[in-house]
Amino acid sequence: TQLQSLPDGPPLVAALAGSVIQLSTLAYVWQSYSSARDCLEDPLKCLLHPLNADPFGRTVVYVVAFALVMWLVSLRTMPSKGTSDPSIVDRLWSIMPWIYTWHWCVAGEFKPRLLIMTCLATGWGVRLTTNFWIKGGFSGGEDYRWVIVRHWYPGWQWEVFNLMFICLFQQCAILAFSVPAVTALQSDSPLGWLDAVASGLYVLLVIGEAVADLQMLRYQTEKYRRKAAGEEPGAYARGFIETGLWAYSRHPNYFCEVTMWWAFYLFSVPATGKWLNWTIWGPIFLSGLFILPGASLDITEALSSRKYPDFKDYQRRVSKFVPMPPRGKNA
Repeated sequence: TQLQSLPDGPPLVAALAGSVIQLSTLAYVWQSYSSARDCLEDPLKCLLHPLNADPFGRTVVYVVAFALVMWLVSLRTMPSKGTSDPSIVDRLWSIMPWIYTWHWCVAGEFKPRLLIMTCLATGWGVRLTTNFWIKGGFSGGEDYRWVIVRHWYPGWQWEVFNLMFICLFQQCAILAFSVPAVTALQSDSPLGWLDAVASGLYVLLVIGEAVADLQMLRYQTEKYRRKAAGEEPGAYARGFIETGLWAYSRHPNYFCEVTMWWAFYLFSVPATGKWLNWTIWGPIFLSGLFILPGASLDITEALSSRKYPDFKDYQRRVSKFVPMPPRGKNA
């Protein structure tokens, strides 16, 4: 019943077209403006002789191959559940970026800027992976939002969406928002003030995301403890958190998650000498995954507004994404 009451998602053709356009954009940019050109022109040679290939080029080729293998692995649940398992990408989200950056860091013999970026990405990844583990993300099951998307695209449509968007596009998007580290691999420019700004912003946003996740965890833990114990809900009666960072943004964790990769992009500016360079597509596409119509934020909001009667009041008072002072109750 709850699924039936949710708004329809974009048509499958539109969703697939978006995936193809973004994948094509990345392929064109990486072919035309990065060192991956040779590997993209002869991917088989790169697969067979990776040690002789460009570090970024071999990463691109292996990521695409891995995404296809991941799709095949996701089909393992077809006999038992009648559908593929999309949760693999969720479990890899916080792991792949620091694997990529460490690979490039070793290839670059630990260049200072690249080492800083690698340590930052590793700190983010370990923290987020730990949070995902605490929430039971590695114990089976799938993100509740995939249930909604599967409802949009039933049967064979879901399997095509799983291949094109979940496996191929999302894996390439993860690589894309990590690639500013490639500019540090390929640059010998000295560290400067913008590196310090980027480092400070990235750390601040990692802390902000950690605080938001901790506040949510504590809220949900206490809410369900009271419910199980038969106690009065008290301040938890409305059912959703609206204190701490959540008083200023309805999704402060997502805001920090998206914005920190824009801070990561800032490292590419002194590395390339250009404020706009070929690595900017990563944070652009990452932003789209969260804030475009019908994206992650909209699905979450649609579910919450139907589950909690008072959520519309919260939506009226508190900014959806960018933290802002809350509006008055009569606003």
